[in-house]
Amino acid sequence: MRKSKQQQIQAVEMPPVKEYLTTIQRDGSELCAGDVFAATMRWLKEKGCDSVVSEQTVEQYAMSVARWVHLEEMISKYGYIAKHPTTGAPMQSPYVTMAQTYAKQATEIRNEINQLIKNARPTVKSDFVREVVYGE
Repeated sequence: MRKSKQQQIQAVEMPPVKEYLTTIQRDGSELCAGDVFAATMRWLKEKGCDSVVSEQTVEQYAMSVARWVHLEEMISKYGYIAKHPTTGAPMQSPYVTMAQTYAKQATEIRNEINQLIKNARPTVKSDFVREVVYGE
């Protein structure tokens, strides 16, 4: 016997935030990856694309954003300039380079997520676009 559409479709709750996404960092601060993960999953669900993007991809994105935020906080706390460990001369803080790396990684993963969403959406006919955008 064939099931009706109503029986086949089931509501699915957002996956739980894994413990490592909210781990307390060495400096005592809490990693905000859990918040980023939850917000991104909510956004995907609102767009109807929560099944298009893997949970692991969203976790990677959340960790990259959280690491970037944490490093930006460290830059605010300790500054952009550090003392070279052997010569004592001023140098760029290593937090700056690490923050730039995580920001780039987060952007790349977000672009990947956006591309997955774009590929999953049906192509919109140009007549529909004219009707919606131009009122024709």
